[in-house]
Amino acid sequence: MTRILLVDSYDVVRCGLKVLLRQGKDLAVCGEAADGIDAIRKSDELRPDIIIADFRLPGANGIILTRRVLKAHPEQKILIFACVESQPAIRDLLRAGIQGLVSRTEPAVEVLNAIEALENNRTYFTSAIQMSIIAEFLSPHIPARETDPHDRLTPRQEEVTQLLVEGKVTKEIASILDITVKTAATHRAAVMRKLGAHNLAQMTLKAISQGIIDVPKLPSRFDLIAGGAAQPRRETFARAAA
Repeated sequence: MTRILLVDSYDVVRCGLKVLLRQGKDLAVCGEAADGIDAIRKSDELRPDIIIADFRLPGANGIILTRRVLKAHPEQKILIFACVESQPAIRDLLRAGIQGLVSRTEPAVEVLNAIEALENNRTYFTSAIQMSIIAEFLSPHIPARETDPHDRLTPRQEEVTQLLVEGKVTKEIASILDITVKTAATHRAAVMRKLGAHNLAQMTLKAISQGIIDVPKLPSRFDLIAGGAAQPRRETFARAAA
C-alpha cells in the first residue's frame, strides 16, 4: 500500500484528489495539509511514501517543501502541480531534486501515471512540463541574475526572497527555514544588496523581473472547481456594480 500525503490550501482540491486516488491501485491517503509548514511537519510524523502538493502554498512553497523534505527524508517522493509558464520555478524545483511535475492544465489521469512512476523509482514530468524545460534550455536569453556569478542568489537566499514577498517577517522566516533569526536577517541583507534594492517594494520588483520568485496568482474557489480561468478582480467588481 502506497501512503500519500495531500497538500493544498484548498479543501475542495484535496477532496477532488482523494476521489481521483480511489481509481488507483493500493493507494491510501495517510494525511492532509493546507500549507507548506504543516506539510513538512507531517512528512516527519507520518512518513508518507509520496507527497502530492501544489506549488503555491502558504508558509513554504513547493521549492522550500521539496528541499526540506528530501534533506530529511530522501526516500520520500514528491509530486508537484506546477504552472508551465513559470520556468524559473520549474528550474529551481529540478535543482531541489523534485521527482515528479504535473502541469495544472493536463488530464487528471497524469496524476495516476506520475504516482505509478514514482512508486517504481522513476521520475515523471508531463509533456507540458517537458516542453517548458526544453523551451528554457533552448532560449537565447540568459536571465540577468546568471550573468555575474558573484551576484547570484544562493538557494537559501531565494527561499528568503520568496518568503519576504509573501509578507513574512524575519522571525517567521527563521522559524520556517529552521535557522536563527540572526542568520535570516543576514540572508535578507544579502538579498537586498545583491538585487540593489533599498526596500521591500524594490526587492519584489527586481526579484520578479529577474525570474527569481514565482508570482502568486490567487484563483477563486469557483475557478478551482470549474477549471475555468480566473477573471480579473476589477471585472468581477464591475459586473457586480452593473
